[in-house]
Amino acid sequence: MSDNNAFIKLQESANGRVSVKLQKNQFAKDGTESFYGKVERYTYSTQNILDAMSSAVPLVDLGTVTSVLNAYANTVLKVLAAGNAVKFGELGTFYIAGKGTVDTETGKPALTVKFTATQTLKDAVQNVEIASSGYVAPSGVISSVTDVSTGKTDGTLSVNGSVLLEGSSLKVGGEASGIWFASVDENGNFSGDESTWTKVESALIYNLPSKLLFSIPQSISGGKYKIIVRTRYAGKSAYERKYLVEAISEIVEIA
Repeated sequence: MSDNNAFIKLQESANGRVSVKLQKNQFAKDGTESFYGKVERYTYSTQNILDAMSSAVPLVDLGTVTSVLNAYANTVLKVLAAGNAVKFGELGTFYIAGKGTVDTETGKPALTVKFTATQTLKDAVQNVEIASSGYVAPSGVISSVTDVSTGKTDGTLSVNGSVLLEGSSLKVGGEASGIWFASVDENGNFSGDESTWTKVESALIYNLPSKLLFSIPQSISGGKYKIIVRTRYAGKSAYERKYLVEAISEIVEIA
């Protein structure tokens, strides 16, 4: 049974504390503002669980515990694949559920697996302490800037050339979104006066969440800049974000 989670030292992880990041509720009504919490997650690996189980039953060797856990997991998979729900001891129940919608009364929805927790499981987390909680504004990430004509990624761009930005949350869409070049001073800071920024007005060749490809505005003759991307794009949702997500590049030099 594979597990991609990093190994966690049990004595360090079982401290009954979590950190919470607050995110804005995009579906708040009547102009009210509300937030929901996203708990930072640290996951026990399969090895963590095996060690804990072996410690709880010291007369049973680790190999036997591993075999039983693997057999249990494989049995659960087979039972679910046969179309049945599975009760997971005193923790809850795995069950098959419909996913998404269909267009006709005779349509067949996609299927997925869900889990219903018992009250025992819910009670287990009631005394966990929230060590920290705060709002962190979402932002995009520009991880690389490439001059298309030269292939360079050192921040040097060609006048009237094309630029490839790669990163995350970059797809441009929604009101007040776009791409700008903001000139920087000798300290690497750009002006907060947005009227001094130069906007990319040409059509984007690539406009994807992880990739933007566009031409440098012809009005830019040279100098040092930071590239600013702002967007309200909210993934495959039909809704736009209520706020702009911003990504800012490192300094680039157009020459």
